[in-house]
Amino acid sequence: MKKISTILLALIAFSFTACQDKDIDVTPMVLQAINADEISGSLQGDDYTWTWPQLPAEQSMQVNIYEGSTMVSSETVTGNTYTHHQVQTNVPFVYVFKISDGTNLSSGAVKHYMREGATQISGLAMAQIEKSAGYDASVTWNKAVDASTIEFTATNGTKTIQESLPGTTTSYTIEDVVNGENWTVTLRAVNEKGSSMATTGNLKIGKTAVAFLSTYATPEELIAKGDDDEASAWLWMHETYPNAQFLPFAKIKSTETIEPFRVLFWLRDLEGVGEDAVWNMPTDVAAATPFIKKWYMDGGSMLLWSHATVYAGVLGRLNIDDMKSNDHTIGTNEGGVNNDTWKMAVGLNPGGRFSKDASTHPIFKGLAVESNDRTKLIAFKGPGWTEDHNCLFFNLPSLLTGLGNQEEACYTQLTQTYGIYPLGTWDSQIDWVSQLNVWEAQQGNTEFKGTLLCIGNGGCEFSMKNADGTPDKSAHPKNNSYQDNVLRLAKNAIEYLKTR
Repeated sequence: MKKISTILLALIAFSFTACQDKDIDVTPMVLQAINADEISGSLQGDDYTWTWPQLPAEQSMQVNIYEGSTMVSSETVTGNTYTHHQVQTNVPFVYVFKISDGTNLSSGAVKHYMREGATQISGLAMAQIEKSAGYDASVTWNKAVDASTIEFTATNGTKTIQESLPGTTTSYTIEDVVNGENWTVTLRAVNEKGSSMATTGNLKIGKTAVAFLSTYATPEELIAKGDDDEASAWLWMHETYPNAQFLPFAKIKSTETIEPFRVLFWLRDLEGVGEDAVWNMPTDVAAATPFIKKWYMDGGSMLLWSHATVYAGVLGRLNIDDMKSNDHTIGTNEGGVNNDTWKMAVGLNPGGRFSKDASTHPIFKGLAVESNDRTKLIAFKGPGWTEDHNCLFFNLPSLLTGLGNQEEACYTQLTQTYGIYPLGTWDSQIDWVSQLNVWEAQQGNTEFKGTLLCIGNGGCEFSMKNADGTPDKSAHPKNNSYQDNVLRLAKNAIEYLKTR
């Protein structure tokens, strides 16, 4: 019995050892590990840089970053430094350093760092305010969590405003801004422990008019004959923006027709047709496209909703053949009753290797966000008649960048070079950079100075039909328990585009 007990104890000990974090405790190793005492770090602005002695030319350093037990980044670097960019305050990070020769890895040296200081300010929004003589710029943000002061900086490139505001402040007005100016605002929350990461926003001062695009000749014809989502979108926009114009594509005969507008909104929703109908533009749309394209290149911005998101390819912002040939999901069925609640993920966590949080983007301002251990979620569709008209695209980020869709470098290049920002995905698709579901296209490396916001998520219906499938055309359709979220998303999107 004693021998059996000894064996059992040995097995238990082996099992316990096997359950340890293999990233740190691995034996034996071919390469000699670096001594943790040889690794030092320092905060430089919002970035934390680690430094170690120079390694032999054939060796590099693998750096893995953990939040708790979750790896959020893994990168192999040459040289003797690694920089963790945009380090949030009050998050305990664990860094594991392993020497690599391209084949073998040493065991890990472990370092810890938590940046102390105030919590980053969220909910920054900017708006142009008309007054009797000219404009002011309104800057608002959510109340700081733990700030004693807020460091406020605003600049238009020639004029700079710097203020130290009380920690409870939630707004500031930049007076007498001028048409054509571009204002950049930076906020930092500060308390006795230190400064938060910066929160930055931009506002371009200029025209403010918005228009609703339609293939119908009049609002009355749209409401009588058009799709319920498009009709409801117009009724809502007319109520919310009484001065917004209903603009048929057929009336766009030159760039002068659309030159007065800051934002164009097009919602297209087709059902009972094949996918080809989504890609095929009506004659009036095709005829107007050269003028809209020129307006967009000159700085005009568009909100494209549902099947209208393919217009990004028609305009040339993305290669339309790539959009067609790569994996995509375009729904056009009549739908039916689906009693699930649909939530959109607003955070990426590709394979647990890094994370990106889009929940603070201005289009989600004021929406209830819930968190789980890997992402953040916003509900947009409750139980009821569901059309499921997704219009979204996969793997285009990898195609553009030539990088794997779980690589942080893919996300960085997609956003910083190509100007494309994934903002929302299916909650089952957070492990890749690949899905363009709800996304933004800024200028990036293109000739298009305007911005596109594309809402291709099938849960973001403007009007959920009645239980028997009949339409509910209204500025405030009643069947979706999360209708207010859809409408707030739309208004936030228009207001955001008015700042671009």
